Amino acid sequence: MQSDFKQLANEARPVKIDHLAFSFPYSALRHLDKTDDKDFYSLQFPEYKAPTAQGPEAEEKAITSYKNKVRKVLAHRFDEFMFKAFGFRISKMRGRGLHGYEDSMTIFDSTGTVDCGLIGIGGNQDTVFVQINGTGCKHLFSHTTPQKIHWYLSNIIGINRLARLDLCVDDYSGVFDCQYAEKCFYEGAFRTAPQGRGPTMVPHKRVSQTGELSEEATLVGSRKSTVYWRVYNKKLEQHITDPNVVWYRNEVELKKCNIDLLASPAAAFSGLCDFSASIEPTEGLKIELTKKCVGLEFFGRIAWVRRQCGVALAEVIAMCDGDLGEAFGMLVPHKHRREGFTAMGVPDSYQHMMNKIMNSKLEC
Repeated sequence: MQSDFKQLANEARPVKIDHLAFSFPYSALRHLDKTDDKDFYSLQFPEYKAPTAQGPEAEEKAITSYKNKVRKVLAHRFDEFMFKAFGFRISKMRGRGLHGYEDSMTIFDSTGTVDCGLIGIGGNQDTVFVQINGTGCKHLFSHTTPQKIHWYLSNIIGINRLARLDLCVDDYSGVFDCQYAEKCFYEGAFRTAPQGRGPTMVPHKRVSQTGELSEEATLVGSRKSTVYWRVYNKKLEQHITDPNVVWYRNEVELKKCNIDLLASPAAAFSGLCDFSASIEPTEGLKIELTKKCVGLEFFGRIAWVRRQCGVALAEVIAMCDGDLGEAFGMLVPHKHRREGFTAMGVPDSYQHMMNKIMNSKLEC
């Protein structure tokens, strides 16, 4: 073991992803057709068929049947997506919730034996939450790249922001240890902006009466912070007793961060602050973590909708003779309309038109 750690100390220190969490609308799985991978859409979405019988009961029964068929296809696509894109298997429903979701599933590796994370599903505006732990990230990036996962999530699913992204660097030389982190803190190297209130630090040690060290860490920020640093003695955590082994981990937990950080982990790590730049030589990638987040997400969403639905939107507008109010009134779900949308005046006429079409007989 000692020789292995000596070799690691002389090698480059890669930036690794140790935790990945994100959410997205369950219906976004429809866009897997854009991947040109037939494995993702072996089951096609059904078409709604109007009931032959008349009356509200028949119509409600037909709608319920259609929704059940759609859910079946979405569930199948989600299984395929998690396996084809991530290499994971997912369990059956566990019967208990997760982070506000009604139910949850366990993520396993491709063999179905190693716990790699959790999935929350049910409620929360019909979204699904995926949480991949450190073991899961190790399995994930052993067969794919962060760039590929970034492509799936941003270009296909339409995600602009990650719920959480943990980046870490292991140091086997002892240069970037807890004392180094404390020194950097007092020099302001953990600040992410020149102005504003800086983070706080918690030095942590656990020693016995004889002076034997069993825990060692330097924590900068807090668990509620957007940026939370944990620099700790990984050797002690792993209960390695070899006195010649040195192993420190420099880990940062990023919450609600731009998804583009996933595409370049080393540059994202280096660009966080002067402390991380002193560890990772890659040119830093500066992406705003908190400010302008709403604006960036808004414009990113517009770009994604334009890419995925631009042609269809143009056709709907053309069918409405260029009347944007009427066109978008048809497209915006009724539950999302607020007072600002009342000027569109479309819902009643749209429903009347749909009823007329659905109840009419086709003429050849």
